[in-house]
Amino acid sequence: MRQRSPEIWRSIRDSAVGLMAERGFDAVSVDDIVATAGISRRTYFNYFAGKESVLFDPDPDDPRLWAELTGARPPDEPLWTALHQLILGYTAATAERMIRQHRVLRASPELAVCSREVCDRFWDAVRHWASSRDAATTGLRLDLLINTARTVLSTVLPRWDTETGIAGLHRLIDEGFALLQSPEWTTS
Repeated sequence: MRQRSPEIWRSIRDSAVGLMAERGFDAVSVDDIVATAGISRRTYFNYFAGKESVLFDPDPDDPRLWAELTGARPPDEPLWTALHQLILGYTAATAERMIRQHRVLRASPELAVCSREVCDRFWDAVRHWASSRDAATTGLRLDLLINTARTVLSTVLPRWDTETGIAGLHRLIDEGFALLQSPEWTTS
């Protein structure tokens, strides 16, 4: 099989997401995307399975980014803190993409279910890293920490106004993590 170019992948994705942000997901066809990207339909389908995948497939460099982010966490850092920092690091590194995707999702909320697979891949990478990092944090505790961190992100995303930029999202993420650490959380 021929090696696919990450640059072409990104060019197609950027063309598609730009059109979708401008016109809305439903108003953009694959033919619109290939015309804007200056490619053939065959090339498009060599890179993407469909219109949803151009919006949600992880960037070819995402696994490398995930490895860099997890590898940069100090080994003695509490897992909860590390998860918080991983979310901040990943959203910062993908800020432009996240803002554009979020705008498309706001216009077409039915697409939110499609984004789950990408999130699953990120969290699978985090779970693998966390389980190999800390032998004491396994099983139920590991799953609860990871799933709770994931819930913070999925809870704040719909509240995020992209006009506040990635800094606005980070404020919401920080607030979510802080709320879960506050003593009032379990007593209110």
